Amino acid sequence: MNGLTLNLSEKMYEGDEVRFSDGTSGVIVKMGWMETMIRSSDELVVGIPNTDLSGQRVYNLSRTPRSQVKQSLRISYNDADKIPKLLEAIKEEIKEACPKLITDGSRAFRAYWQNYEDDHLAVVVDCHFTIKPTGDEYWSNRQNMLEAIYRAVKKTGVHFEKAVKS
Repeated sequence: MNGLTLNLSEKMYEGDEVRFSDGTSGVIVKMGWMETMIRSSDELVVGIPNTDLSGQRVYNLSRTPRSQVKQSLRISYNDADKIPKLLEAIKEEIKEACPKLITDGSRAFRAYWQNYEDDHLAVVVDCHFTIKPTGDEYWSNRQNMLEAIYRAVKKTGVHFEKAVKS
């Protein structure tokens, strides 16, 4: 894949925030004939030969109008009986704290008990928002969601279980 092919594909433009299937991600700084320059989140700029980008999937985050935040929680076995109330409280708190939450059924809005693990009960919260998955608005909304989860945990008297290091 050369620079002309990249430009004609319209998959990405300079200034777009992208993620490639090999895990490389950042903002496209420059698209040349032989290589594409990408600035990663740590501000390092790296040149990637266009032939290395050939055949990879490109996830253009700048063109994605929605985002997902999925959070796993480790709950103590002692609080198993409190989990149904916790799940209700989490959903209520998130609805109140995150006005761009998608609740029309077109995207998941879940808080559920996922599994029994050796040292904890696994709970997962999965939400979608009408916010791009980049920038300050995304990170502020993510923080609001995490704070909402914390309020629900405190309100229901549930305790997180610490990870056991082996």
